[in-house]
Amino acid sequence: MKKFEKEYIEKYGDISSDQEERVSLLKQSLRPYQLQEYMAKKLLIENIEWSSQSFTIYLLPKGTPRPRSGKFGFYVKGAKDNKEYFERYLSELGDELPLIKTPSIFTCKSFLPTPSSMNKVEKLLAEEGFIRPTSKPDWDNLAKTYCDMIQGYTVYDDSLIIKGVSEKYYSLKPRIELTLSWMNDYDSVFNKRKIDKIFKER
Repeated sequence: MKKFEKEYIEKYGDISSDQEERVSLLKQSLRPYQLQEYMAKKLLIENIEWSSQSFTIYLLPKGTPRPRSGKFGFYVKGAKDNKEYFERYLSELGDELPLIKTPSIFTCKSFLPTPSSMNKVEKLLAEEGFIRPTSKPDWDNLAKTYCDMIQGYTVYDDSLIIKGVSEKYYSLKPRIELTLSWMNDYDSVFNKRKIDKIFKER
């Protein structure tokens, strides 16, 4: 048995793998006033409104290359150019976007160039999304490229992203479609304190 397996078993081995059992156990540990607080807070969280913003970037989708060692430490080739491009893109939009500091969802749709070797029927099916890319770049590298690109301009830090979706498609018009959704309020005092701490440290 590996060390990390043993450490996990020692720390979490006795905890039930069934979510209902875990929830029931946690509820039983609450006093009546805490149970009321839980119900009220759950209702508040369920009713938090979300905002959303989409961006269409007409560039060839590219994955994030491996970090390189440079004179001043490690760097990612192209990352600076991407950020400068997105900054210019936002200024051309002319919209005043908020700097998001709440839990967020990031969706990245990468439309890769339709292969010229496809026949006409396949090209049509690919444009409609029925035939999808199964080649490089990898889905996670694409998501990282464009998540890093918007960081600091829309979402303050990518640690705020609680869910990420990356999809690959073909298109005659290569592009990247990004959608960022965010809570209009914090879901907990705990998370607000954690996020405030990130701001203070930077």
